Amino acid sequence: MNHDDETARTIFSLAFMKLRELSIKDNFDNEILERRRRVFDESRPDSFFYEILVRDIFNAGMKASVLTSKLPSIKEAFANFDIRQVSSYDDSNLSTMLKNPRIIKNKRKLYDCILNAKTMKELSDEYGSFGKYLSKYLIRHSDNLQDLAFELAHRFGSVGYTLALNYLKDVGMDTIKPDVHVLRVFYRLGFLDSEKSSLQNIQKTIRVAERMKGFPYEKLSVIDAVFWMYGGAGDGHVKKAMCNKNSPFCGECQLTAYCSYFRAKN
Repeated sequence: MNHDDETARTIFSLAFMKLRELSIKDNFDNEILERRRRVFDESRPDSFFYEILVRDIFNAGMKASVLTSKLPSIKEAFANFDIRQVSSYDDSNLSTMLKNPRIIKNKRKLYDCILNAKTMKELSDEYGSFGKYLSKYLIRHSDNLQDLAFELAHRFGSVGYTLALNYLKDVGMDTIKPDVHVLRVFYRLGFLDSEKSSLQNIQKTIRVAERMKGFPYEKLSVIDAVFWMYGGAGDGHVKKAMCNKNSPFCGECQLTAYCSYFRAKN
């Protein structure tokens, strides 16, 4: 299905309004407002950028609520996310972490996060701060966030291309990180040929989201949030996932006129 730009923007608007109806208290609006306000600031301390990197690495494949409950202990284990202290960690520090019942004891992720502190420190020393490194990379590459995501995936352990996009979104850059829920909804709506998490589908999803921005422009991170919640309910943001994997609520969905999945079923 080849939706034009106006139809793509209509689909986004309808999904947005439906989620507002389904919001748990003000959780939906609060998430949208937070993402609209989020901006990238290169002057933030290295600890800010490192904390988000550690958080995103451990959050991959895990509910955000689980990570949130363990984050104070993770922060303590990683020296308040001071990259200069963590970069001096050795095997004994890793061993201590693996015995700590209050943190997430994933050896590979713990090990990579220690190495990532060393990498971040080297880049901070070279450029003046990690935030300045990110800014200067974008200047050299014409503000291409996808190139920067590839760069981060190459430099940092336990960071793939999709997680790198998520990291850039979380530090305030405007991009979309297409998770399984976003890919599934976009596939069912005919924007993608499959819901597979492939590089081609991720990049195509970003292009579709760009078309949905409209005018005045909506942030890509907000578009990301809307379809993440539409397919997966977010993390306690809305009452149900309208387009969940096994039992989508097609009878209540306002997107069925645009949905190839619905037409195939009926």
